[in-house]
Amino acid sequence: MERVFLIDKPEGPSSHDLVDRVRRSLGIRRVGHTGTLDPFASGLLLVLTGKATRLAEVFREHDKRYQGTVCFGSSTETDDREGAVLESLEDFTVDRDALHESILDLASRKEQRVPLYSAIKIDGVPLYKRVRRGEKPEAPVRPVLIHDIRLLEQREREVDLEVHCASGTYIRSLARDLGEILGIPSHLSSLRRNAAGPFSVKDAVSIESIEESGFEAGLPLGLAFASLPSARVSGDFLPRFLHGEQPRAEQLQMESPLPEPGTWMRFLGEGDALLALGRVEMREEGPALRLRRMLEA
Repeated sequence: MERVFLIDKPEGPSSHDLVDRVRRSLGIRRVGHTGTLDPFASGLLLVLTGKATRLAEVFREHDKRYQGTVCFGSSTETDDREGAVLESLEDFTVDRDALHESILDLASRKEQRVPLYSAIKIDGVPLYKRVRRGEKPEAPVRPVLIHDIRLLEQREREVDLEVHCASGTYIRSLARDLGEILGIPSHLSSLRRNAAGPFSVKDAVSIESIEESGFEAGLPLGLAFASLPSARVSGDFLPRFLHGEQPRAEQLQMESPLPEPGTWMRFLGEGDALLALGRVEMREEGPALRLRRMLEA
């Protein structure tokens, strides 16, 4: 059965641990998540079941919102509280004006150096595996998009930040880089994911609730994608659509103007049944629809 589960992950278990618990409690094999949270982190984890796992790409592209705590005075090999200390400093102060300027600098950056202890692969091997076997790889730099970083609270050796960013941003790297800008070793000491796209941790349930209530604790696909623009498929074109023919806008009943290229859309059949998701692509002749994931009607 296809469901999207909004889980409020506690600190401690890995994302994979929770996927395994969902798999066992529901008695199905096809279960996956759409964005890893480290064991020490908490907050919103989206878990998909059944054919919904085909749609993981859509969920992974959502912007994310986090709240995290940066601890000054020590840096670690993992850029978070779990790693061995690399450098420490006892005598320092964090000037508030300098902190604000550093946060603005950080938010304006378009690239970041990923943590060495990450799953990013070099020549097919995850970075963390290379480090653990004694290699000294160079951490790659990749593009990021940071919409906003807000200072929530400053204490003597810590600051609480709220981050709104595009998918693929490492908050651990932001914590490390903030210290580097200020000239003070630092690491991420806590992290909570508050939102992913239209989904909020306020609507999430515990893993225990899923184990008690089963599929009823999850969202049907139609409801999970309700925020996407939609088009209706009917008439003579419906069977051709279900057999994989790529649609043109004039073959559909558009419920809103064609959205910008890159936007995901719902394709609905009779009774608002979700038939497929598609994406608007830009071609030489102009915007067009491209079916990316087909679901059985």
